[in-house]
Amino acid sequence: MASSAIMKRRDSITSLSSPPYSISLPLPPLRRYDVFLSHRAKDHRANNDTGRSFISDLHEALTSQGIVVFIDKEDEEDGGKPLTEKMKAVDESRSSIVVFSENYGSWVCMKEIRKIRMCQKLRDQLVLPIFYKVDPGDVRKQEGESLVKFFNEHEANPNISIEEVKKWRKSMNKVGNLSGWHLQDSQLNITFKQFCSSEEGAIKEIVNHVFNKLRPDLFRYDDKLVGISQRLHQINMLLGIGLDDIRFVGIWGMGGIGKTTLARIIYRSVSHLFDGCYFLDNVKEALKKQGIASLQEKLLTGALMKRNIDIPNADGATLIKRRISNIKALIILDDVDHLSQLQQLAGSSDWFGSGSRIIVTTRNEHLLVSHGIEKRYKVEGLNVEEALQLFSQKAFGTNYPKKDYFDLSIQVVEYSGDLPLAIEVLGSSLRDKSREVWKNAVEKLKEIRDKKILEILRVSYDLLDKSEKEIFLDLACFFKKKSKKQAIEVLQSFGFQAIIGLEILEERSLITTPHEKIQMHDLIQEMGQEVVRRMFPNNPEKRTRLWLREDVNLALSHDQGAEAIEGIVMDSSEEGESHLNAKVFSTMTNLRILKINNVSLCGELDYLSDQLRFLSWHGYPSKYLPPNFHPKSILELELPNSFIHYLWKGSKRLDRLKTVNLSDSQFISKTPDFSGVPNLERLILSGCVRLTKLHQSLGSLKRLIQLDLKNCKALKAIPFSISLESLIVLSLSNCSSLKNFPNIVGNMKNLTELHLDGTSIQELHPSIGHLTGLVLLNLENCTNLLELPNTIGSLICLKTLTLHGCSKLTRIPESLGFIASLEKLDVTNTCINQAPLSLQLLTNLEILDCRGLSRKFIHSLFPSWNSSSYSSQLGLKFTYCLSSFCSMKKLNLSDCSLKDGDIPDNLQSLPSLEILDLSGNSFSFLPKSVEHLVNLRTLYLVNCKRLQELPKLPLSVRSVEARDCVSLKEYYNQEKQMPSSSTGMAVISCPITDEEHNFKIDRVNLSSIHLRTMVQRYIEVHTLSLSLYIFLNFENIYFHFIARKLPFRFRLFHLCAI
Repeated sequence: MASSAIMKRRDSITSLSSPPYSISLPLPPLRRYDVFLSHRAKDHRANNDTGRSFISDLHEALTSQGIVVFIDKEDEEDGGKPLTEKMKAVDESRSSIVVFSENYGSWVCMKEIRKIRMCQKLRDQLVLPIFYKVDPGDVRKQEGESLVKFFNEHEANPNISIEEVKKWRKSMNKVGNLSGWHLQDSQLNITFKQFCSSEEGAIKEIVNHVFNKLRPDLFRYDDKLVGISQRLHQINMLLGIGLDDIRFVGIWGMGGIGKTTLARIIYRSVSHLFDGCYFLDNVKEALKKQGIASLQEKLLTGALMKRNIDIPNADGATLIKRRISNIKALIILDDVDHLSQLQQLAGSSDWFGSGSRIIVTTRNEHLLVSHGIEKRYKVEGLNVEEALQLFSQKAFGTNYPKKDYFDLSIQVVEYSGDLPLAIEVLGSSLRDKSREVWKNAVEKLKEIRDKKILEILRVSYDLLDKSEKEIFLDLACFFKKKSKKQAIEVLQSFGFQAIIGLEILEERSLITTPHEKIQMHDLIQEMGQEVVRRMFPNNPEKRTRLWLREDVNLALSHDQGAEAIEGIVMDSSEEGESHLNAKVFSTMTNLRILKINNVSLCGELDYLSDQLRFLSWHGYPSKYLPPNFHPKSILELELPNSFIHYLWKGSKRLDRLKTVNLSDSQFISKTPDFSGVPNLERLILSGCVRLTKLHQSLGSLKRLIQLDLKNCKALKAIPFSISLESLIVLSLSNCSSLKNFPNIVGNMKNLTELHLDGTSIQELHPSIGHLTGLVLLNLENCTNLLELPNTIGSLICLKTLTLHGCSKLTRIPESLGFIASLEKLDVTNTCINQAPLSLQLLTNLEILDCRGLSRKFIHSLFPSWNSSSYSSQLGLKFTYCLSSFCSMKKLNLSDCSLKDGDIPDNLQSLPSLEILDLSGNSFSFLPKSVEHLVNLRTLYLVNCKRLQELPKLPLSVRSVEARDCVSLKEYYNQEKQMPSSSTGMAVISCPITDEEHNFKIDRVNLSSIHLRTMVQRYIEVHTLSLSLYIFLNFENIYFHFIARKLPFRFRLFHLCAI
């Protein structure tokens, strides 16, 4: 018999008026994305050191502002999303950002831009072009070497009609003529973090522009979010946006009720009203995997929109307070489950600036009370009408049930409770199902007592077919937040139709795949794990999947067999060490997935299942893999920090193996024969300090993408020629015993990064000129390198050449000037005395770092105005002209012993210069032409002990550092010239008085608004490294420096605006 609550609910439902079938129209086309990001992934590979690229930074910046982005991080030929999915995403996007780059002319990119252009014409879709290191004119006219090549190929392709190519050309022309951004510079490496590179600055500008353009849509929440208006109104009353007080607001309620959805809508609606914003998602789960310092770093990085903020000495709480206390911030802490999380992420009101709002979502109201959060909102379930509308949207794509399913729909709603998550999942699962299936689902729902959410969600699981259930359980137990690509590969190896399976699960609202990661609501994950647990509640050794350390310990402590176990994943290393008997693995004959760490074995491991597809064992304790281990279908073999001495002897046939990771394995001395592993893509041997021998087969792995040998300090040679046609990144960093780099044989045009820094090589083989796709060549601290081959001029795509610390290098070949693409050249601390004449040809050079070089080099770099020289190597006559370096953004001439007259007096010929470092030199005066560097932002003059005065500086300057300039007598005070919207800081040392502890107070003729911003910007950087506490009183405008550790004599800073 139904409970009184259900009877009351049924009365409410049946009292509804007859369904208005005459107006039951389909919902309007879905707008799932705010931005479709069209780009060529090949042109935006992540930097090997930072793991970042322009596209990844742009994507992160957009999403941090609540903008939903469709992005494919791989090109289709490299495993990216199918074209049909991309075309659908363009249709479902409010706007498109097109990033034109060198290789954008591929047929997939042409399909995208044609579709984007159609959406612009038909729906007035916002389209914004970015010209990333390409000439906008070339894009508009399809000119330039790369685009001409692509279009010639398209026109010669019999599968592409000439008419189609014409449409592509027209689309490129139309989009290329739109207003956008032209980025020519690369990331700059400068001393202070707060002065962003042009690339980072452009990203901020792009994000702000997109945000403002889409603002009406971003703040208009989706009409299909049923019952949202009243709830938002009540929360907004608590928030009091616009008032200057600092408020904490708690949103609480049971799981699946819609807390996160409400928080996201609020974030998107009001974030533009704040100086800094960040949505810290799923705090409870993220903390378990990443730790509190990582979350604090994310919060700071996101709220301040800055890169590389490190948390020193686990003092993240202090740093958050210090960095955010003067800005108006909007912070969302989602799914908090412990008071300590709040204390370390948002301790109290004085952490934040006036007008800040901190929103906390949780299932536990007591947690909010304990933290002193008085403004709390409890999210209630849906009422009857709302529940029926939401269910209908998911089941029928309309706001009301179909006539033939009206009664069944009412029954599903009345028995499924009022949780939006449950209603959404059930509606999605019943879509397009027969009435018989619906009736069975209703019967199962009737049997559920007390509306237990996991039981209700279980009904949607029961509606899956057998293979879909297996896929779902694997995802719930092993692959949440893991790479979608990795999950598909592993699942396909089991014989599942993984791509179709994931699409079905996504259609049923059981999973989502944002940013190519597997995601699911934690209640749905819990339901899936509960399905596995209930099969054998008291016998974990009989379950198919184990993911909790206590269950693994219990299951593997029994003497009986564990044949049923198919997967074990223990991600966390903070739960204590597990002690297992090695013999227990001999019973796990069906094991498919094994990922464990922090495990010690009793006895010798003599068996692992041949069914393994994924083996990851951090700290693998044995010297070798079991001799009878033949996992013919294994995909990934990861044994980092292991005790292994060798992988296998002889040749082993492993056709599917794609990844081998033995990083930091201290005992491995040689690699095995890889001839039986033809599909290997990643080989990671970094930190294998005893590795001395590489097998010959390594040199001919045709599919190898990444070869990481950094810190293999015992490796003396690569005893074979390299012919790795798919290789993208080769790292030999800090292989300090390596004396020779091998011969390059065949086509290796895909290699983009070559890291040889810290090696002992004396020369590069001339065959390095075959690496025509190389973008980065790192030779930093190759202290034995004597010369570079002339063939280096064949590296036509090279953008970064680092020779920093090559102390025996005395010359650079003239052929370097043929590398027209070169953007960064670092010759710091080398013995090069003569700059190649051909440097004049490097018109795209943006960063030139000459720190520590001789005056002779500088004279050859900047000789007399309009003088000429002849290069016998090239047979060319050069006329010197400083304007040849028209793209120069950063010039470092520090510690070069420069005297008066050594710096050219025509610096205005460097119109793009932003950073000029002249520290540690011996000149008395700077040339007056410094005033005409119209884009100069930062000037370093540290330790220029003979410098007597500063010239007038351009208005663009925001930072001057002239510490320890003991002869400096006067400088221009330009505070009145500073635009009200700008900030800057000058730090200029002056002689101290004889009184040892005299604190001097200097009047600064600036408004407190300017001063507050300037000093805050400066303190952000310097208070972490200086042993000073700085107290500022902005009403009276004075400085009070309190010493913690001050030297006996010190120089007091004078502060003035620039």
